[in-house]
Amino acid sequence: MLVPDSVLDNEGTRLTIRRAWPHDDGRLTIEAVDEATGRLRAGHLDADGTVTVTAFGKDPALAGLPAAADTGELLVHRFARRAVVRTDSGYLKVLPTRKAARVVAAHATAAELVAGAGIATPHVTSVDGGTLTLSTVPGTSLYDLGLPRAGAGGEDTATIDHAWSVWADRWPVFAAAPGGDTARLPSYMPEDEARTLTAWMDRCLDFGASPVPDTALRSAVHTAAGHLLHGTMQTPVLSHRDLHDKQVLISGGDTGHGAFGLIDCDTLALAEPALDLANLLVHLSFREAQGLLSASRRAAGERAILTVAEELLVPDERLHAYALSTKLRLACIYAFRPRWRQLTKDWFHDA
Repeated sequence: MLVPDSVLDNEGTRLTIRRAWPHDDGRLTIEAVDEATGRLRAGHLDADGTVTVTAFGKDPALAGLPAAADTGELLVHRFARRAVVRTDSGYLKVLPTRKAARVVAAHATAAELVAGAGIATPHVTSVDGGTLTLSTVPGTSLYDLGLPRAGAGGEDTATIDHAWSVWADRWPVFAAAPGGDTARLPSYMPEDEARTLTAWMDRCLDFGASPVPDTALRSAVHTAAGHLLHGTMQTPVLSHRDLHDKQVLISGGDTGHGAFGLIDCDTLALAEPALDLANLLVHLSFREAQGLLSASRRAAGERAILTVAEELLVPDERLHAYALSTKLRLACIYAFRPRWRQLTKDWFHDA
């Protein structure tokens, strides 16, 4: 089942699908924008085409969402899984109540482990059932710093170069985990990365969403998995595991040391250093393909990432292995996002 560009709710309001997540039962979870109000709506699309979408700020699995949505801007709503609301004083993360304790513990662990690297992370300031109140992390994301500026007179290279130099200075320290014992963290091995990639391939094939012929996708994933599994693995280090340009926040202007913030740290694990570096590197390339990042700004980030890879003694073949896996995984993920469906075909061939 291909993800449609839009669906109608029970009242006939058209909703533009922004993202979708496939399930084993043939159903899609959807996050959409109400064309009449611009607000996020969430629900699911059954294999037979039946659409079920809740009202704005409603979700039977997220008891705290109605109250949270009344206090700020709903930024994320993954039906029955989580929602994020931006308020004047911080962020609210709304989860099923049973999952709150694990996420609170993950934030505390992250803060402890990265403190020695001088990296700020969100702190959970209060918990009410499944609603977590998170402190803000100062700074501007690398993603926002890279966006084209309407009417700007040329590239602001000083700001972006400074931001990447701050990241490059701190990331090796982060990887060394100076703030505490990493033994409590899960390990994320090449086998795990291969399984993750294969799972996304299977979802694409099951839903008929593959950006290319099925045989081509299977062949590419087989090749990528081979690179991951048959190369020489590096010693694992502290890893974010979902590192991309929206997760890193930089402040401090064009001069001085600058401040480094890191968000969404509940996936911390021990993994090869190439995992995070490749994920960040490939996301920059994808942003350029999306028209959200200029070639010069992408190149500035790439230089910084390759410098850190050299400092961490990451062999080219390991960086390449994880980069190929990330490219194919992104192609599969974005095949379920209608706006970028055509881009995923070009992206696959580039990979």
